[in-house]
Amino acid sequence: MRVIKSLVLLFLATLVVSCNEETEVFTGDVYVTLKAKGGNSFVEGEATTLNYDVVLSKSFHKDIKLVFDLEKLTEYPNLVNFKKEVVIPKNKTMGSLKFTGVKKDILDNILTENKNFKILLSSSEGITNKIILDKDYKILIKKGQTIEGLTQSQKDLLKGYKKKGIDLTKWIGEIPVKVKVATKAIEGFKAFTGGDKEYSGTTYITLSEKATVDKPILKMVKNAFGLNDYLQWVFRGETLDNEYWNNPGMPSPTAIMKAIGEERMTKWKNNEYTFNVMVDDIEVNTDGTITFVRENGTYDNYTDFLKKESERERNLSAVDFQYEFPLWDELVKLTESDATLKDHIAQGGSLHPNNYIGVSTILTNDWEGSNWVAPTGSYDSKEMKFAFTSDHTNSEDYDKIEVTFTPKK
Repeated sequence: MRVIKSLVLLFLATLVVSCNEETEVFTGDVYVTLKAKGGNSFVEGEATTLNYDVVLSKSFHKDIKLVFDLEKLTEYPNLVNFKKEVVIPKNKTMGSLKFTGVKKDILDNILTENKNFKILLSSSEGITNKIILDKDYKILIKKGQTIEGLTQSQKDLLKGYKKKGIDLTKWIGEIPVKVKVATKAIEGFKAFTGGDKEYSGTTYITLSEKATVDKPILKMVKNAFGLNDYLQWVFRGETLDNEYWNNPGMPSPTAIMKAIGEERMTKWKNNEYTFNVMVDDIEVNTDGTITFVRENGTYDNYTDFLKKESERERNLSAVDFQYEFPLWDELVKLTESDATLKDHIAQGGSLHPNNYIGVSTILTNDWEGSNWVAPTGSYDSKEMKFAFTSDHTNSEDYDKIEVTFTPKK
């Protein structure tokens, strides 16, 4: 009898509790707090995971499903992965939310600046209460390494080269460079004192328009090989700083300087004109070598640079230095109204750098001096190196050049 009575009492107690649960109704707002378990940012392209505890302000007797999103994420595809749905089990107040950066190649990065993304609670299921975040939460995705100025087709070429074992991404953009030049003292020329020169800076390298699926070809568009300062020194040493060229007794240079006028001469003397060196057709090979000097690959100093480029002969085997020097362009403009300037340009008054730089092949030792080295280029994961020579009208030997590029950080 006691057993039956105990069972009846237990049943009645359970029934009371059940009734209380069914009649207990909370109609207020429910708040969600996100607690970061570590950082709240990552760099684009890195597979970093951000972990958050999702905490309800109240537990319920049924599962609650929360759906999260990131504001404006659709404008930035392939940036971050996360499972949008978070389930809070019944009688619990905590779940978990994770955001993981998409691991990808530098060529696929899209952010041009650091970007904050607001975390949104877009919907909920399980209860009829209004569920809201207790405050604004954001994750910060930082700008990763990018290669600016490339078309999509160029990026596709770089991806293809990478699959073949040639990773050019670290050599595209502004690349740190160090240069050593060994020069010979030239008797009678004050500008050419000889000795070793060292330069450092950056070279802007991009993918050449000549690049194809099968041929990775680079182009140095600013400060090629880090030689802007050196080659400008050579050019000025053969012209403005040359006591023979810059002499009132020399008719053609004198006529040229008179034609360009005092204002332009002052700018030239003060180094106010751009002097930029460019080199194209730098072919990167799968064996770690680089081809950049070719037979009959550039112009000699007898070239008529008043002709169209397509009409100029290329018969010198040396580095194909191209120049941006606006004073030459201004002189060419003056020849349109003064035909005699054309004759003076041809007779020693030219202001085109190629008329003075590069007078001999560098594939063989035409000077028979001690500075010549066979031109070489190579690369690995740590360095891109070049060794070659150059000369000029009054050099009497080659100048030996060593160039070392290191990947940008």
